[in-house]
Parts: sequence; structure tokens; C-alpha cells
Amino acid sequence: MSIRTLLAICVLAVPIPAVIAGCGDDDGDTSASDADPQEVLSATFDNENSISSGNVDLSVSLSTDGDESGSFDATLSGPFQGDAENPNTLPQLDWTLTASGEGSGQEIDFEGGAVVTEDNAYLEYGGEAYEVGSEDFLATKEELESQTPKNENLGFSEAFRQGCVQAARQQGGDPSTCDFDVSAWLTNQTTEGTEDVEGTDTNHVSGDLNVEQVLTDIGGIAAGFPEAEQAPFDFNSLGQFSSAVEEASFDVYSGVEDSLLRKLEFNLSIDPSAVSAGADVPVDAINVDFSLTLSEVNEPQTVEAPSDAQPIDELAGQLDLGGLGLQVPGLEGGGVPDLGGGGGAGGGGAGSDAAQAYLECISQAQTAEDQAACVSELQ
Repeated sequence: MSIRTLLAICVLAVPIPAVIAGCGDDDGDTSASDADPQEVLSATFDNENSISSGNVDLSVSLSTDGDESGSFDATLSGPFQGDAENPNTLPQLDWTLTASGEGSGQEIDFEGGAVVTEDNAYLEYGGEAYEVGSEDFLATKEELESQTPKNENLGFSEAFRQGCVQAARQQGGDPSTCDFDVSAWLTNQTTEGTEDVEGTDTNHVSGDLNVEQVLTDIGGIAAGFPEAEQAPFDFNSLGQFSSAVEEASFDVYSGVEDSLLRKLEFNLSIDPSAVSAGADVPVDAINVDFSLTLSEVNEPQTVEAPSDAQPIDELAGQLDLGGLGLQVPGLEGGGVPDLGGGGGAGGGGAGSDAAQAYLECISQAQTAEDQAACVSELQ
């Protein structure tokens, strides 16, 4: 397992502070008593001020009902500290991740974390810390920061559009497909009054997503990429699947005095049978609940490097590549099918070597074709 693969796990957490950065208000106070819901949302998401530090408490819950029922719950929590003067700087953070679930005869029970300091990054698992190393981290940090547009803090809509355009150009897509109005994704906005969120008075606005519009716009983006021509599905018709969505509601809690985002909730319910064309569907319903709460907003946060951290390569030793197959830490009863070899973890043999070669190939793969080609390492 390469350092690059594990570093990618660390930087997965970065987009959350980046999105949060746009959630402020350049006008200040929005009156709670007569707040217009659209004005509250605009003041919160389309602005120039930012959230540069605070504590994150994020949770995601997914459940399926029917013949193949299952559940999955994940939480992410901890402080982050960015640079208010330079929003392009990679934030420091100390986040803990938990995940649990069951379904299809398998169970997952995981707890770990990621720490990012000014000059290094760490993964935490099994009570131990593993460092990426300053040289590799700083090189990756410089690359990530150089790819971020050098602009002032952007509102969510403009940040989303610029990110879309950048991704389209890098992947050979059509940047013009990114020219749509994100505000059209929201409908039925209602002011629910004021509520306390972690000691802060907030304006509470509820509403629904215009699912057909969301899917149509996203499908248009996907259709603009070269790979779409070989896809068996017309992405431009993605909007027709909106009939399967029974609920797509949201709740936004925005600071009364500063219009900074304090809480965001999203609930999604899907009926797969609505687009099954009469086919037997083993899942009757899919339910997703998402919640993000921000506390201690723009208050200084301290992030410290773990003590006695081991080299990141030591984490690979916790993967069992023996005769029972590849066992992902925390995943009981399965994972990837048997990769051959004999004995326990690190038992050696051709199967173990092939498995390691496969993992290394996957870690370096840049495209889906590259990943598919890695299967040859197991033969």
C-alpha cells in the first residue's frame, strides 16, 4: 500500500471546510422575526465572508427496507483551523471517523481518524497513529493549494460553478455545462422561526430539493465528458429518475447576527420500484439522513500532532492477505474474495505477492481502465 493511497484518505476530509468557507454573509444581521427564507439562504450560501475554524459534527445514516435490508451509520467530528487571510490554504484538522452497519451477511465496525497539521498528516487506527511524512505531505499540500483558484472567498454557488469548470477542463469535458443556477435546485422554502444551535440563535429555513432539476443539471455535466459517449445510459435523461424520489427535504440554520451556517440537515427517501419498469426489486425503500452541525465558529482551534507516530507503511501490516482473502480492518465476514496464498498475514507465497502487486497497482491507477487492468496482477 503506497503513501499516496493513504494520503488520499486524509485529504478526503478537506472539501468540507472548503464548502463551509462560503457560508457567511457580507451584509451581517438578518432579522429573525421577518426573515424571508430566500434572503436567508442567499445570505448564507452566496456571500464573501467565511468560516475559517470551528468544530464539525457530521453524521450520515442510510437504511434499506425489503428482502435485502441493511443499515449504515457514519460520524465525523472534531476541530478544524484554517487561515482566514488565505482561504486557499489547506486547513489543519483533527477528525475522528466511526462507521457501523450490516447487510448482505456482512458487518462493519470501524473507528479511526485523520490529523492534518501545518507540515504533516496522520492516520489513526487501532489506538495507533501513522504519519505520512513531512516531505510527501508538503509536496501534496503544495499541489492541492496550487490547484485552488486564487480568489477571495466565494459564495457556494460560484464556488460550485468554478469547481465544476475546473474539473471539466481537467478531464476533457465541456465547461459550458456548468453554467446553471444552483438556486433553482431549491423550492418550497419556508421560515420556521429562530432556534438555538450550540448556543447561537439561528434562523431556521426548511424546504425541498427540486430533484428533477438537480438530476437534469448533473446529468448535463456528466454528458459533457468524453466517456459519456461510450456509456450505456444517456445522462441527459437522468432527470426522469426523479419519480423515484419520495422526499428530498432540507433544513438550514443560519446565525441571526452573522448569517454563518450553523446546521444543515437533509433527508432523502427513494422508492426504487418507481423506475424498475415492473421488474422485481429486492429493496422497497432507501432512506438517507444527513446532518452537519458547526460549533465554536471562527474561534481558535488547536491541532496537535499525535505522539509516537509510526511510518504510514506500518499500517499495511494490519491487512490480512492470507488464505482467508483480503480482510479490511473492521470488516467482519468478508471483503475481497480469496486472493490465494497460504498461511496468515504476511505468510508470503505467490498469492501474497500477487495480492500486494494488485494493491500497489490499484493505488497508482488513474482511470477505470487502469483499475481493470490491475486484475492481471492476480493471475
